[in-house]
Amino acid sequence: MPTISLSDMQLDIEKSAAYFESLSQVLDGHALYLRAQNAVCRQEDLRLIEGQVGSLSVSVSYLKSAALRIAKVA
Repeated sequence: MPTISLSDMQLDIEKSAAYFESLSQVLDGHALYLRAQNAVCRQEDLRLIEGQVGSLSVSVSYLKSAALRIAKVA
């Protein structure tokens, strides 16, 4: 079984954080589009997307924090 170094782990975590951050930006842009449509039927979609953006932001913060902690040890 191959071993992974802490620096490799840190890079993987940083890449994941960057990916989730870009996904969050895309979803935020879609939420902006839905807000501009101002259609009642899309309000549920808007709330769902805004919730996902918030959850992704929390995940990105956790990932960045983990990468920083690994960087201090590595």
